[in-house]
Amino acid sequence: MTTEGPRAPRRRAVLLAVVSALAAVALLVAAAGALEPPRVPASYAGGGTALPPWPAPVTPAEGVRAAGLDAAPSEGMVQHFHVHLDVLVDGRPVPVPANIGIDVQQQLYSEIHTHADTGVVHAEAADAGTTFTLGQLFVEWGVRLDARHLGGLEAGDDRRLWAFVDGRPLEGDPADLRLVDHQEIVLAFGTEPPSPVPSTFDFVANPT
Repeated sequence: MTTEGPRAPRRRAVLLAVVSALAAVALLVAAAGALEPPRVPASYAGGGTALPPWPAPVTPAEGVRAAGLDAAPSEGMVQHFHVHLDVLVDGRPVPVPANIGIDVQQQLYSEIHTHADTGVVHAEAADAGTTFTLGQLFVEWGVRLDARHLGGLEAGDDRRLWAFVDGRPLEGDPADLRLVDHQEIVLAFGTEPPSPVPSTFDFVANPT
């Protein structure tokens, strides 16, 4: 039979405190990582700071991963909806290109992708509970987007970035916008907002 010395309880208490502290640090690190927004890969047009127009990446796998999205040989059909995106710079439309999030050579489809250059964005997932943001689309597109930046365009002086959803102004960072079926999203950079602001889109006549 062995007995513990008088210092054993103190050692156990110190060890428990150290383990608890390490666990707390790990939780903080994990939380910080969860809150960190996805970033455009540096290999994509200098980290998304190019000027328009912005082509779709030829090999999108890196951007898809950076956006926290999955790619598969077939499109997810448990959840399937569309939004429409208009991008305007100084009043002129900037194309939202075809094949954002689609690896044409490998025939892989990201959960968020475009088939044509109509501005229609497809959000498709194998899980009904999956949610998507506008920022994820821009990360895989390779274009920087936040409250002050649209690609290499930066707000300042008399120029700014306006965002609208269904014709209504969107405050804050547009990258945080949660995508919902049949939204009409407008991003406009310049000295003045568009007038009138597009508020609807005919998804029946323009399904892709």
